Amino acid sequence: MFIMGLKATFMSIFLLLLLTSSEVFSQLGSDLIIDSTIGKIRGVDQDYAYGFLGIPFAQPPVGDLRLREPQPVIPWEGIFEANEKSPGCMQVCNQPPDGCPLSVDEDCLYLNLWVPKTGRTDYPTMIFMHGGNFRDGSGSALLYDGRILAQDADAIIITINYRTEAFGWLFLGDVHDPATGNKESIANHGLRDQKMAFKWTKDNIALVGGDPNKITISGQSAGAQSVGVHLVSEESRDLFDQALMFSNPYSLPFKLLDDGIALGKGVANLIGCPDVFDLDCWRAVSAEDLLAASRQATSIIYNPNEILQIFEPWSPAVGPYTELPEEVMIVNQQGAAQKKPTMLGIVREEGWPYITGIFRNELGNLQYRLFLKAIIPPYYRELINLYPADNTRDADQRNILSDTCTDYIFYCPSINISLSMSDHGYDNFYFYVLNSAWSFEEEWTEKYKDCWGHVCHGGDLPYIFRTGPLGNVSYSPGETEMMNHMTAYISNFLHTGDPNIPGTPELAERIANLEGRHPFWPRMRAKAGHYYAMYYNDCGGNSVLSNYRKEYCDVFNEIGYYYVPRLNSIDVEMSEEEIHELVNLSQGKSSVDCNC
Repeated sequence: MFIMGLKATFMSIFLLLLLTSSEVFSQLGSDLIIDSTIGKIRGVDQDYAYGFLGIPFAQPPVGDLRLREPQPVIPWEGIFEANEKSPGCMQVCNQPPDGCPLSVDEDCLYLNLWVPKTGRTDYPTMIFMHGGNFRDGSGSALLYDGRILAQDADAIIITINYRTEAFGWLFLGDVHDPATGNKESIANHGLRDQKMAFKWTKDNIALVGGDPNKITISGQSAGAQSVGVHLVSEESRDLFDQALMFSNPYSLPFKLLDDGIALGKGVANLIGCPDVFDLDCWRAVSAEDLLAASRQATSIIYNPNEILQIFEPWSPAVGPYTELPEEVMIVNQQGAAQKKPTMLGIVREEGWPYITGIFRNELGNLQYRLFLKAIIPPYYRELINLYPADNTRDADQRNILSDTCTDYIFYCPSINISLSMSDHGYDNFYFYVLNSAWSFEEEWTEKYKDCWGHVCHGGDLPYIFRTGPLGNVSYSPGETEMMNHMTAYISNFLHTGDPNIPGTPELAERIANLEGRHPFWPRMRAKAGHYYAMYYNDCGGNSVLSNYRKEYCDVFNEIGYYYVPRLNSIDVEMSEEEIHELVNLSQGKSSVDCNC
């Protein structure tokens, strides 16, 4: 009787799985065709998952559509073969090769989508926005290929392109557009590209088994900044349900209108447009010439009060004529951001590639002090006491300056906004710190050799997307163990909004069988007087930290973020060589591009 009952139970489970699978395939079809809102699309089997590659979510932003809000795709007849990734948007890519597109084109508003093969009808979806300083990167890059993550997280993964450089981030306010005969907003077109991709997802994700009410937007660096913007934008509110941010440099200020127009004039002069508001002139030049001018114009600081613009000359616009009335940090500090489950975090040495990019050689004690004096003059002594120089002979101060940069630009602002939202009654935030240098350090390439042996900005991405096998990269046993737990936490969050709660019995069983420690991940402010972070480490396993680097963040919270000094406010004596160093820095002449 027991055996027969067991057989009956297995048969019931089998029939249930068969029914669930047939539901999905009745939507996808055996030939992987979906009938989307813009036409029929055929995907491909990519072993790990089903892929739908290079799907257009907006009309090509070329001709009269350059410097316009993205326009809806014109529906097509027949079947679109979604079997090839699109080019990236116009750029000169300064990332390691796996983070770059294979080609670029002004016609670039496409997305890639991967669906697991487990046959569900309620998959969560993660939309990912690449980093790259709003200047480069692409959702089509190998680093962000979503097929393995889709399989291992049992979730739909989408990567998107959005316009970069002046094509996406020119800020001129409301300008008469001869193409429409109306005043049009010349601001944040890259953000509007992203919203168009979110809307396509919301409208179509059920066709591949996705739950349209279980959409998480995510991004790294500039992509994480974009997530932060959408969390304070009413226009985006109904398009997603959760947020996931990897390395958001919250304290980098966005563009005000005067700065946007000044930079726009710099570009316009280079492309031969005497009137910066003449959109016909902007549209008459080639994409290649506009790209070259967009890059050349950023070699100058147009506002001497904004030293930090050297790190991000193109960025979202804030203030009048935009969807952002105030800086993102300030909206969060006021408790006015959207109250949605949020996971966010950093890597241990975010600042290292920027500091070594500015200071190619070892940094002496005096140079270190001068740099701090230039950035935050009134609080120079507090910072020197907080981050004391190494006074041993010929010591290199770049490590301590990297810590300062990491805390001030990435870590402490993220803690600040999360605790501020908690003070206003919402505390569904989960924070992580990753401290694992790549065992495959050569993938940084010679250009970024300073990152060999360091946990650099972007160092978590190969673990998040698990794309090593696609690029013939092998993970060490410690990395594999750490990465498996990272995937489990991310998967749980995508499914349930809580990194501790699996979305399915199968995922729960998989997590139970993982090797190594899988500690409970508390909300950042689970206990009064403390804030918690998951500490990812490939050596010794993952753990939970309490009040990590609190003494540093307390000082920055007191100083405040968005403090802006003048370049001529430095009142200490400097040698000609040191003055030259800081002037070069102020003009953006560092030896490598800084990619946020």
